[in-house]
Formats: sequence, C-alpha cells, structure tokens
Amino acid sequence: MEPQVSSDDKTGSTSCEMQHLPSALVIRQLRGLDLVGYKLRLKLRSLRERRPKSFTPNVFLLDNTRLVKHSRLGGTVRLTEAIAMDYISKNTTIPVPRVHEVLGVDGSIHIVQEYIDGDLLDNVWHKLTSDEQRSSMEQLKGYLAQLQVLTPPHPGRVEAIDGSGCLDARLHSGQWGPFDNVEEFNRFFGHEYVREYPDLYPKAEEPLAKTYRRTWRTAFAHGDIGPHNIIWKNGKIVAIIDWECSGWFPEYWDYTRAYFGAVAPSRWSWWKMFRESMAGYPDELAVEIALATYFIRI
Repeated sequence: MEPQVSSDDKTGSTSCEMQHLPSALVIRQLRGLDLVGYKLRLKLRSLRERRPKSFTPNVFLLDNTRLVKHSRLGGTVRLTEAIAMDYISKNTTIPVPRVHEVLGVDGSIHIVQEYIDGDLLDNVWHKLTSDEQRSSMEQLKGYLAQLQVLTPPHPGRVEAIDGSGCLDARLHSGQWGPFDNVEEFNRFFGHEYVREYPDLYPKAEEPLAKTYRRTWRTAFAHGDIGPHNIIWKNGKIVAIIDWECSGWFPEYWDYTRAYFGAVAPSRWSWWKMFRESMAGYPDELAVEIALATYFIRI
C-alpha cells in the first residue's frame, strides 16, 4: 500500500507497504493563500532569528511547542522520516518528537513536529560529570537494544521503514537501494570489488577476510546515532532526533555508523565510552574504516 497523500501529490515515499497511516502522516499539500501564509511565517521566523543555535539551517521553530524540518527539492527530508518517528513512538519507549503533520510545499516535504526543550548532548558532553556521561550511555544502550529486537517486515532485506531506498549521512548521492539481502547491500558498498583486487586495497584485505561468509540479521537502526542527535535535560535523554537515515540494516549498522559520526575530536571521548558500553562489531567496523581510506564516504 502506498503512503496516503493528496490525490495529485508526487512527493515522498513510493513503495510503502505499511498499513493505514495515521492522519498526521497524510501529506497535506499547501496551495494558494495557505502556501503564501506558511512561507511568510517561515520567513518572519527566520528574520527574527527564532532558530536555536544548535539547529541546522533546515529547521525552524514555529512556536514554543512546534518546529518544522524541511529541505529543498531533492533533499533528505522525506515522508519516511515521519513514518519512522511514528513507528518508533508506538513500538518502543525511545523518546522521539511527536509528528503533528506533514506538509507538501512546492514539491518538498516539511515535517511539523514537537519541539523538545533541552540541550544537544554534543554541546554539553564535556560539561557533564563522569557519572552523568555513563548514565547517558546506559540510557542510550537501552534504547538501541529496543531497536535491535524490533521485527522487520522483510527479514534480511535492507530498506527504509516504508520499503523504499535508504539514506546515509556520508553519501550525497540521494537514496539508494533497497536491497534484497545484506550481501547485495555490502556489494553496493564495494566489499566484493575490493576483495577481488587486494593489491590495490591492501588495508582492506585482512578486515574483509575476517568477515568473509559471515551472515547478519537485519535490525532497525537510527543510522546516524551520536551526541549531535541526542537531546539531554536534567540527567535524561529526552529525545533522539533526526531519523532520516533510519531503516532496516545489518545488525552492526548503528555501531559502525556511530564511529563515523564521532570523527570530530570533540566527540572522541563520547565514541570511546560508546565503544566500551555497547555490544561491538569490531571486525565490521574495521572493514568500514579500511574502505573509507580508499573511498570518500564521510
């Protein structure tokens, strides 16, 4: 079943096999005076500098309780992100912003969602005590464990929440896939090609040999987990945000992706604690690091 959209909408996901979508996830196309008024409101918010410093350029506060996340035509904000947040909120205890509605604006998607007050963990990590840092990691460990036990609709298939293609913050080529199995997914990322030419890619030879013929189940992954996507307040994780890269991936995906999201020196101590706290996939990470030395993926 395709996502429910306005009758002439062509924006968003195209291969959703989910059941009936909540009304908040039905794309409401803005036209005429509604469109003009909405654009004016965003413009005024921008001029008044209502965007918190921690927000990215595609996020604006509408008021004290709601924000809108959007992208230009062809960007990474898709209906799938709203579907993912709704799915996570209903099937786990992971704190995620509530989706109020999804708007279609000149061919792009605008997700109107709950504004969660707090600080990005990225901005306060080095101000926390060691006990607070460990507490944040234990909380995150529990939340990621919940993702790992969710049942995929198509076990073994690598895909977004709605069955469409995936996104990766390291890649700027738009969505890719879906893939019928993990082997096909790894082939896309160059595993087979690099294995065939060890002389050209010597750093990858040993890591790939360790994982050769290894099999993995698929699990739900956030896809860009890190302190830059965690909101912290009063000793608690109050929200995990930015689910645009989420979907059904090989079980190691959140672990290996966390490394690449923590390459900035300011995040090294966070990664060290993450690596020590989580169930690890060192061989899979070694493959990713080796391949990254040859291919621009971060």
